[in-house]
Amino acid sequence: KRAPSEPHILNRHITSAFVLMLTDRQLSVLRNRHPYSRSDTMKLIASSLLLLSAALGTAHAEIGADGVCRAKCTGDECVFNVKVDLLAGELGYYIFDECGGEPNPTIGLEYGKVYKFVQSDRSNWYHPLGFAYFADGAHDEKDELEPRVAAPTATDKSCALEAESTCPAPMYFKDGNYVGEYSNIPSVANVTMGKDNFGLDDYEPLFFHPPSDWTSYGDFEIKLMYPETAGFDGDIFYFCHIHQFMTGRIKFLKNDVLVAKDKNEPVIPYEYDVVSDYDKDCGTFNLDAFQLPHPECPDRFVCDVPGDNSALKQFSSCIDSMNCHMMAGMTTGVTAGSAQALFMHQMIPHHQNAVNMAKALLNTNELKCDDLENPMETDDCTLEIILREIINTQNAQIQSMRGILDSKKYPEEDDCKVEIGSGGSSLLVVSGSGLLAVWAVLFALL
Repeated sequence: KRAPSEPHILNRHITSAFVLMLTDRQLSVLRNRHPYSRSDTMKLIASSLLLLSAALGTAHAEIGADGVCRAKCTGDECVFNVKVDLLAGELGYYIFDECGGEPNPTIGLEYGKVYKFVQSDRSNWYHPLGFAYFADGAHDEKDELEPRVAAPTATDKSCALEAESTCPAPMYFKDGNYVGEYSNIPSVANVTMGKDNFGLDDYEPLFFHPPSDWTSYGDFEIKLMYPETAGFDGDIFYFCHIHQFMTGRIKFLKNDVLVAKDKNEPVIPYEYDVVSDYDKDCGTFNLDAFQLPHPECPDRFVCDVPGDNSALKQFSSCIDSMNCHMMAGMTTGVTAGSAQALFMHQMIPHHQNAVNMAKALLNTNELKCDDLENPMETDDCTLEIILREIINTQNAQIQSMRGILDSKKYPEEDDCKVEIGSGGSSLLVVSGSGLLAVWAVLFALL
């Protein structure tokens, strides 16, 4: 499992920051291109080092030496601004502005402080944030933070009694208004007993609404205050209520010191995705092994790519690879003896291709859309909504199909390799209106 923080990444950011702090004049001094005096040179270097020191201070304020990211706090209220990096893995991962863009960082919560998680950025659509005592919460049939769910090892579990309903739980807000009844935060609402509606049932369904509607609803926020609890010193987790495998760890702090310093329990039972350099360039996932030429694919899917347009050439190469990935994935067996299994074994790579194609176009940064609330005003906004709907809804469908395959005890995959070689050829069909994405593979009987 990836470490909570990666020092080499932090060092790279710091080095980049140092270089960016140097003006052209400072760089010329350091390179001895102009005859500034020794004293001038030393002054310039000293001023740059002061700026670097400030950058280091900021970095450590975000992700500390203990590998835990702290929120920005004013008094007893702290803020995490939440986003989703859709390109960080197959499904994407949560990132926080306060944590320097690290995917799924380990974050710290101080006992007794109120933490506000702001989910207003458009990338949060289809990703309502939840909190649980185990990785992925209800996705794995594990306890989540709710008014009637006590911490697993708490000495006193009476908070879970129906008459009490006072266990720590998140409180969900829409456009500045709390949409629940339960409260353990006096500054939000009077502390309650016997109320178990903490707003999730009003918050989560809105994330299924079309992106333009979701954006028009205003800010989405969650507040969480977790008090010190006798008998419980484990970690908790943030996760996505729609997509599984996006969970991240939360460690408790007391006077800014880790409570569970030398252990990460419970475990996260899977590793985070690692994106190859090729996929980073494309904005895709798992295409590295499907670059052309490939024995199971024709020599190209995109024709007449102009050699003098490097950006389009790169994008076309990515399209070639994702189509090859789909073509190889959609040559499947029928060992399960089931039409349902065959459908899902075929549809999963088909969906993956759509997701990769949408992510790749989003990655080009060609789309300029300032307002998703009125998508019909610009073609770019209309297209961005289409891309986000493809990525998020089809990823969720992929997970559902994988769950059904597992539930019915069908194999996760049923791949068979069909090579294109001397025994077959690719047929490209061209219509009068242009190139159509139509291809067929003819196999000769030997």
